[in-house]
Amino acid sequence: MRILSQNLVLHGRRGLRTFGLVGLAFASGSCAKFPSGSGAGNFTAITISFRVAGVINPNYIYDVAITASPSANPAIALAPVPVINSNNPNGRVAGSPNFFIEYPGLTGPTSAFPFTLNRFALSTEVKNPNDPTNPVNLAVWAPTTRGQIFNFSTPATSVDQSTLTFTVYTNMLADTDLEAQALQSLQVNILTMTRVATGSGPRVIDALGDSRTVSGLNQFLVVNLHSTVPYTNISGFEPTGDTFGGTDPDVDIVDYTITVTPP
Repeated sequence: MRILSQNLVLHGRRGLRTFGLVGLAFASGSCAKFPSGSGAGNFTAITISFRVAGVINPNYIYDVAITASPSANPAIALAPVPVINSNNPNGRVAGSPNFFIEYPGLTGPTSAFPFTLNRFALSTEVKNPNDPTNPVNLAVWAPTTRGQIFNFSTPATSVDQSTLTFTVYTNMLADTDLEAQALQSLQVNILTMTRVATGSGPRVIDALGDSRTVSGLNQFLVVNLHSTVPYTNISGFEPTGDTFGGTDPDVDIVDYTITVTPP
């Protein structure tokens, strides 16, 4: 697979794995500030913004799942894709993402830090007997200790009630500064849902791509960390009115922009 130009970089994958229902955390505690000597200004910034057709509903779930890779061409099988059925252990994302950013996060939509950056456990850290081939354990995650998301815009801080915007830095998407400096690309998916899949009752979801089709549900975006050309929806990869499982404008993604800013 090769990385295409910025408005032609949605990729697909099929054959999603499913797992038993588990929801444990492999570490405890809330997000911490940047480690000593590891300032955000020394690392590449990634700003992600997306808009829904309705409003951002604090009772719903808005996630951005990321597979951070030292490869310019990471394997398609690693890419984050939405969860459809209730057999997935986290009810949000499948594939092999390293991280997912959650809104509202653990401290709520109106707190000083409304986004939570969570890290999935590696299978070498927490054995995954249900899927030993997956490099991450999708059943085990916890807030990262590599930093908090402090640069953001939400309905609580803006007159725009339909848009979420936040910035993460590459050193937040790696376990060490050295690993962060080696990152070349991110596989990114925006996942919106009325509830996680592990519950009961109606569930409406959306993600990048046309969520009305099976192939569309398995789309994602590859972000080149060495390019400063913005990734946008100008080519219409994310259509309006394509929610899966029903209709709800508050989870219907209609636009997105991702920008990369070197240090």
